[in-house]
Amino acid sequence: MWPTLANGRIMKNFFLGLLLVAVAHPAFAQTAASPASQSKRAQAYYHFSTARLLEEDGDWNRAIEEFKKALDLDPNNSLIYSAMAETYRRHNRRNDAIAMANRAIEADPDNIDAHRLLRDIYMIAITSTNGRQPNPQDIQRAVHEHEEIVRIDPTDRAAFLMLGRLYQAQNLPQKAEEVYKKYLGIEPDSEEGVLSLARLHIESANNQAAAQLLENFLKNRPDSDPAWAFLGEAYSNLSDFKKAADAYKHAVSLNPAEAQWTHAYAQALYLDDQLEEAAKVYQQLLQDDPKSGLTLLRLGQIYRREMKYDQARTHLENANRLYPDDLEVEFHFFLLDRDEGLLESALNRLNKLFKQTTRPNGRYSEADLVNRRMFLTHMALLNSLLGRHEQAIQAFRDLKAISPEKDRVDAYIVDAYRQQRNLDSALQHLQAAMKEFPRSRQLQMLHADLIAERGRVDEGIRALEKLNASGEPDLEVVSTMIGIYERAKKYEKAQTILDAAFGKFPGDQQLYFLQGALYEKQKKYDNAEAAFRKALEIEKDDPAVLNYLGYMNTERGVKLEEALEMIQKAVKSDPINGAYLDSLGWAYYKLNRFDLAEQFLKKAVRFAPTNATLYDHLGELYYRLGRYQQAADEWTKALRFSTEEEETDRVRKKLDQVKTRVANR
Repeated sequence: MWPTLANGRIMKNFFLGLLLVAVAHPAFAQTAASPASQSKRAQAYYHFSTARLLEEDGDWNRAIEEFKKALDLDPNNSLIYSAMAETYRRHNRRNDAIAMANRAIEADPDNIDAHRLLRDIYMIAITSTNGRQPNPQDIQRAVHEHEEIVRIDPTDRAAFLMLGRLYQAQNLPQKAEEVYKKYLGIEPDSEEGVLSLARLHIESANNQAAAQLLENFLKNRPDSDPAWAFLGEAYSNLSDFKKAADAYKHAVSLNPAEAQWTHAYAQALYLDDQLEEAAKVYQQLLQDDPKSGLTLLRLGQIYRREMKYDQARTHLENANRLYPDDLEVEFHFFLLDRDEGLLESALNRLNKLFKQTTRPNGRYSEADLVNRRMFLTHMALLNSLLGRHEQAIQAFRDLKAISPEKDRVDAYIVDAYRQQRNLDSALQHLQAAMKEFPRSRQLQMLHADLIAERGRVDEGIRALEKLNASGEPDLEVVSTMIGIYERAKKYEKAQTILDAAFGKFPGDQQLYFLQGALYEKQKKYDNAEAAFRKALEIEKDDPAVLNYLGYMNTERGVKLEEALEMIQKAVKSDPINGAYLDSLGWAYYKLNRFDLAEQFLKKAVRFAPTNATLYDHLGELYYRLGRYQQAADEWTKALRFSTEEEETDRVRKKLDQVKTRVANR
């Protein structure tokens, strides 16, 4: 214990003893000093010690006076300056504290107490801004003090880590990385050091480096729940959602109380299409917090994608009760209506969303524009499905006005005209668009395809060959050429193009798909199946390949159970694809599961209302069920949309036959 002060009198006798040891204190000692110098230093130490006692007794003003007397006797003593600075700091004399600490450092650049005091002052200034941006000068001063601290004391872990974070705040990631790596060289097993460097990598979009760092660390520290969570974040940023889900699963198992990680785990499962597992995790989160609007929304999304529409609607309605005007909830109601085939309701919801987000001044942020582009795209597609072609084209025109990819939108407009069988308007719009965007490869390919569809096959092919010769070989151009020859039933020429493509793009998955389709068109079914299965070896869940192979075998009446599974996967990936829905309905028909066949065939024609084959299939189902008038109605629609003579003749015969049955009933 220090001696106490009484009635303002200093116990001088006590300090007589201190004078004897004053020269032994490092800050006051002086080797081979003269007797006069030793006396001054002893007196300085007397005033220094007196100041300390006065401050402890609460008389800080007199303490300051004593510090000043000590400095008068020993003006270059760093210890006195730093102690005086600390006194000023404790009594909120910030500027005086800074001045004294700097004087201490001038006297002794290695005075770590003075550097730490300045560090504390600047860190308080940085973190006490009440939401405002901190003063960049304070950040730089804090950086300097941390740099000095780790120079003087390389074992100061906290200083190393804070220096790295300050460099990050200054947007100096390379310096931050150097500091963290230097620290890990001293403390290689430091969890905090690894997490700091991993966070830096993630924030710098260097997620692969973060993942590698964390994987190596977790080999020795598999019990580090934050490291697993960081690893999950890195893999999520890399779009490797399977690995992300595995990492988050470890984090949650180690620390189930961290709800944020459980949410991240559920989201990773959802993005990896592990919908059933994701639903289980979200249901558990919902039990913990029944009023979590986000959890209800995510469950609504999952059940919609699983085509459990009643459950999806229930969860969205619950979310809507919590957040009645939330635009995201409303948008998912639109998606649900659309996926169920409630197209009129879906369009009404979409129009409402579009109006709600319209700004009278016409000024939109980039995020707002992204949403409006998405809304207009959906509005165009829905209007097209509902047969409102002019409204669809107008929506595309509105989209073009705010889209950075205007030539792409022009291509949408051309396709919209083609769906109406209005090839003249399609060509007219395309020619105008090509004048506006003469270098657009997409429009040039579309133009070649369109003139070929109008019967000028050789001219279309020459245009594509010229386009392909102007640069690197383009698989999209090759695919368009093959499509033109297939449509013209010039299969040998299509095969020649395809053989050349295999030489330029060896092992490309799309080429095996194109090869399978070309064989199927020629009724070379075994060869087609081999090509499709080769494509699936490369990309096992490709929905287009799964659907094509599944439908081909369904038509042939072979491997029906496997075909059904393939088509179900395709539909799961795109539940509003009319062709996929038709394949599924047709597979159920072939398996005599007529209730499910009707459900999906009826839904298919909602999403592909101009496809004659779909109406033909629905007619076949109704005929098989003895519902002859409905069969006649569907075959009549099939005739309206049929474009191939062979198909037209086949459907007309069936229609004549069923009309006779209806008349004789």
